[in-house]
Amino acid sequence: MKKIYYKIMISSIYTAQHNGFMSDIWKFASGIYFAFATSIYLTFIYLLLNNYIIKNKLNFLILQISSVKHYNSVLNITLYLITPIMLLHYYLFLSGDKYKALIKQYKKQYSKKMFAWYFMLSFLVLFICLFLNPNV
Repeated sequence: MKKIYYKIMISSIYTAQHNGFMSDIWKFASGIYFAFATSIYLTFIYLLLNNYIIKNKLNFLILQISSVKHYNSVLNITLYLITPIMLLHYYLFLSGDKYKALIKQYKKQYSKKMFAWYFMLSFLVLFICLFLNPNV
């Protein structure tokens, strides 16, 4: 599992470095790309657990700050998923230039292919999440 994670991250770094308009902030962009896709997968797991397996036992995690429900959803996803995943991405790969050694180790995955599949599948899971969430 760890090897697949590294391969996806190396592909994400390549995608961010070779993206035309965001190539100067590729470290931030690679974290956002990966965090967005991974947060969709984690939201899918949360919805499965909360709506079908342990019926509404995880509702205590939902923060109600705004009266608008969709703003609360964006806040919760940012707070619980995107920010921690980006911090983890930074400490595991970007701090101390650890990504350079991983690029050498996983040279074959230093392309857009692996991350493109990961990202496209996350959109498929996003549409599945829309059908799993009875509150939408």
